[in-house]
Amino acid sequence: MTPRESLLARFVSALAARPATTATTVPVPARTRLAAALAARPVAARAVGPLPEPDPGDDGDGKLTHRVRAVLAGLLGVTTDQLRVDADGDVGIRAGSAMIFVRAQDDPPLVDVFSPLLTGVDPTESLYRRLSDLTNGLVVGRVYCTGDTVWASVPVFGQDFAPTHLLLALRAMIALADDLDDQLRREFGGSRFFGPESTGLVAVPDPTGYLRDLDRAGANGAGSVLVDLLADRGRTEELRLRAEHGDWHAAARLAALRAEQGRADEAERYWRIAAEQGEPRARDELAALLAARGRHEEAIDLLRQAVDAGGWRHLPLLLTLLTEHGLVDEAVGLLRRRAAGRD
Repeated sequence: MTPRESLLARFVSALAARPATTATTVPVPARTRLAAALAARPVAARAVGPLPEPDPGDDGDGKLTHRVRAVLAGLLGVTTDQLRVDADGDVGIRAGSAMIFVRAQDDPPLVDVFSPLLTGVDPTESLYRRLSDLTNGLVVGRVYCTGDTVWASVPVFGQDFAPTHLLLALRAMIALADDLDDQLRREFGGSRFFGPESTGLVAVPDPTGYLRDLDRAGANGAGSVLVDLLADRGRTEELRLRAEHGDWHAAARLAALRAEQGRADEAERYWRIAAEQGEPRARDELAALLAARGRHEEAIDLLRQAVDAGGWRHLPLLLTLLTEHGLVDEAVGLLRRRAAGRD
């Protein structure tokens, strides 16, 4: 047995012995996947091949989503356009009665290999106890329950992404999911993703509960990922609560959503919150919004204050507004100050 195979064996053994934590309060996701459509082109058997040779043209600086898909395509012996990618950008891989999904997030870098093991289960105390018992010895990853669905998840570091780590996680999840869904179904009922008992519709995992836990625990970047997911899913009420408690990223995302909806008053309010929390782009967005609403002097004053405080990134918009309103001498003076390197 090679060192890599030995490591993989230990990794899979640990996962199979005690997969991770339980979450009981996350709502059942509203979105669903059509299993029949996903099953139409299964792209992997239980075995996953060796790592492909590195692309000599890949300097490692490409977007994480692109790199992950390139690695998956190489592992599965297909081209990237042959991968099964759903509307959320998740790549689906069938493994027996289970479906494995790979989700990549570019900013901040995050990769998750996850599987819906069972749906339609009764979330009883005994189920949660079983999942908690499975948790204690886990090296990495987790098994958890949301609503009536049991999921397995193995994270992969996106920072300094290493294809070998994705290979190990994928192999481990394939070995784990196709066995564990059978075991848990015998104990607790429910439907496997591709079992004959399946109704064909399976809920999509909603990672916001997991990210909330990470954010509360102080995990770096978890809050930013959570805010982006909330914005993508239109969860504006939660964004509003976070924004009003000082989360500049939530305020900025909510302001952008409100601006797209033509709700200028709300957009102004949340751009202002983000600007007050120190988000530089928010000040430009707020000034542009004020100018568009005819409040040019207010917009100019806002940008003057920022530039006077050393925020030279706001200078281009300020110069534009000054020249549009005949304040050319002031614009020239600012350019001279900037050229001279003086505050």
